[in-house]
Amino acid sequence: MPTSRRVTREAIVKEAMKLVSRHGASSVTFQAIASALGVSKQAIIYWYPTKWEMIADICLPLMREEAEALLPMVAPATSAAQSIDVFVRAFVRHYLPRLPQFRLLYLSAPIEVSEPNAADQQAALAPIHRVTSSIYSALEGKIAADPDFVTGISPRRIAVAVHMAAVGLVTMFAAADALGDPMVHAPDDMVEAMVAVLVAKPRLDLPHRRARA
Repeated sequence: MPTSRRVTREAIVKEAMKLVSRHGASSVTFQAIASALGVSKQAIIYWYPTKWEMIADICLPLMREEAEALLPMVAPATSAAQSIDVFVRAFVRHYLPRLPQFRLLYLSAPIEVSEPNAADQQAALAPIHRVTSSIYSALEGKIAADPDFVTGISPRRIAVAVHMAAVGLVTMFAAADALGDPMVHAPDDMVEAMVAVLVAKPRLDLPHRRARA
């Protein structure tokens, strides 16, 4: 039965994350959180008028932790290849011991939103996008500053693609972990292979390739 005790944003987010880890995103409703905390649904809505605001509070700390792990590694890099190398290694090193957090951030919506509202979504996720943008910008700057790393592709697009590649690699590690079925190749070996591919000097002429297509 709900009580009149006070509840904090931190307690709400903590309970929401517990529900996600135990029962999946579909289990996270304002009523479920309220019941678990012993408060009224209105007590939850007072702090979170929309689910998007709660999603932001769940994901933003995780995104900031990622940035704190990656940016110091990229900063001293002196070439595009080195920056890509350290970026991928730092990303994998950060998330391998944190697969539950990785799944929450990248593999499932932390809360299901039955009726998305574009304005609410955009406003709530803007702080997360700013952190993501700072990560891309750091890598983009290193790639753009290297005159030897010429691809004909926007440095920003390369930075985003490198991040996506790292996400894909950890996704496979997370899937293997969830299934209890270890991958044939060790994580360190897969990281070495991915870095080798990503820093290989590309020879691309995209306009020419598109014209022939």
